[in-house]
Amino acid sequence: MNIFVTGATKVLGQPVVRMLVENGHNVYALSRSPENDAIIRGLGAEPVVVDLFDAAALTKVLRQIRAEAVVHLATKIPPTARMGKAASWRENDHIRRDGMRALVDAALASDVRTVVYPSFYYVYPDSGERWIDAASTPAQSHVTQQATIDAEAEVARFARDGGGRRGISLRMGNLYGPGVPSALEQLQMARKGMAMLPGPGGAYLSYVWLEDAAHAIVTALSEAPSGVYDVVDDEPVTRDEFAAALARSVGKKRLFRVPNGLIKMLSGVSADLITRSQRVSNRRFRQATSWRPTVSTVKQGWSLIADPSVVAA
Repeated sequence: MNIFVTGATKVLGQPVVRMLVENGHNVYALSRSPENDAIIRGLGAEPVVVDLFDAAALTKVLRQIRAEAVVHLATKIPPTARMGKAASWRENDHIRRDGMRALVDAALASDVRTVVYPSFYYVYPDSGERWIDAASTPAQSHVTQQATIDAEAEVARFARDGGGRRGISLRMGNLYGPGVPSALEQLQMARKGMAMLPGPGGAYLSYVWLEDAAHAIVTALSEAPSGVYDVVDDEPVTRDEFAAALARSVGKKRLFRVPNGLIKMLSGVSADLITRSQRVSNRRFRQATSWRPTVSTVKQGWSLIADPSVVAA
């Protein structure tokens, strides 16, 4: 399959491209610099210079490479210190919403049959202990998440065109693993005896191992029917359980939890979002495809990250 990928040099993009190439696909990746060109070629893919927001130029590229699928992985998540400001999300919103719209326009004007987009589980409302998924729980608009909801709508527009076209949105849990900077930051804090886990101790978090997330995208390309699915670990955990697993991974009995009031004060527009309880189920994606997570819970995952041999692998 000839596949066009955006965001190929990012944390999720690199394992996705690597897996696609290993599976025998021809991968063409959007690039914006010579440094990105080198990374893309190192992954076994071909760099393509094109404006993500120029539908006409994208159409030309998709036709030239005879693209059969498009995977939109590009993002620009603001640094932690700026996440509380709505303005900090504008570039990311532009990439997610407007980039997806241009890609769908181009895909509809060419022979692309499949579009895959990794969304985010934070679109769900606070749901307490209830199991939730895309079939049972409508997304809830939020200033930092509306763009990803809009991008999902573009993917659905592609599928509505008919003719056997598939549009697939995968609502990912929080990514973690040895190669994920945010996870390594959490581990560093834990080694100092601290954890930043906003929200009640009994509120649920949903995570997914980086390699499992990448494998889900690769699997969706060949197996998933059109729709919105959830890609998370088998066992979401409460914040208390998360803190205990993180503490065990660094050989500590417990971690000092930064007070919720302080975190909320620093989080600005994200304060409500990051304190929600979201116990997300992956059952629909497991039923629709052969995908299964290799790391079923953070109770297992944090120990793997803390193991120096895993980090070095």
